[in-house]
This record gives sequence, C-alpha cells and structure tokens, in this order.
Amino acid sequence: MAETFTPADWQLQGSERMTPKQQRMLNAVCGDLSAQLSWHGNRLSKDDWRHMLAGTMLGWRMMPAIDRGEGAAGFIMLGGSSLNLTKTQAAEAITQAVQIGDHPEDQGIRSHPVRWCDAVLLGLGFNPRDFAEAA
Repeated sequence: MAETFTPADWQLQGSERMTPKQQRMLNAVCGDLSAQLSWHGNRLSKDDWRHMLAGTMLGWRMMPAIDRGEGAAGFIMLGGSSLNLTKTQAAEAITQAVQIGDHPEDQGIRSHPVRWCDAVLLGLGFNPRDFAEAA
C-alpha cells in the first residue's frame, strides 16, 4: 500500500533538517517528474531531479572537473545533498517540483502536465478518486 501524506506533513518551516515524511514526499514528486517529463530534451532519473532541486535550493556552484588525462575535463555543478535541506528548503523544493510538473511550459518544456501518483495527490490535499473519475 502506498504511503499517504497530507499537506501538513511536508509544508513545514524551520531551520532543522527536513523530516522523513518531507524526504519521502520529495522522492514521490521526483519519481513522477522522472517518469513523465523530459528536462529540455534530457531524461532525468528520480535522483537527478532530487539533486537538481536540492542544488537549486542550496545554491549551485560551478567548478572545473577533475582532469583524468582523457581529454577536456569540463565542468561540474555542486549544490549539496537533499539530505541537508532544512524543513523550509524541503517545502520549497517540493513546491517548486509541483509547479514544474503542473506548468512545465513555465520552464520552456513542451509537455503535458504531470499526472501525480496517489501519494502526491494526497500530499497536496486532493482525493485521488476525484482524478481517477475524470480520466
């Protein structure tokens, strides 16, 4: 049986680390994004989405990659682990992910809005049955 969330489980504020329920809600949202959206032509895994959101919330830093003697080293982006998100940052990351899924065109992505899984719909305060009947 899928885990259920409510908005109160993840819409938290504070400088403490995010809660386990926020972590699971973030993973559920990222899983739906991964399965249904292509980010500017690139298919991202659930972990990629989580890393991108965490890096956005924590602040990206671009630096030269390690030169392994195999051609141009290129660049890497460092942002931080999603495990380091505060409660407030986790709530903002989840909100940002839902915004991207609901309105991909705002990010220049030509795609239908994401159809959220039951756990995410419950976490957003919706009854999944209301969406199943409309489908």
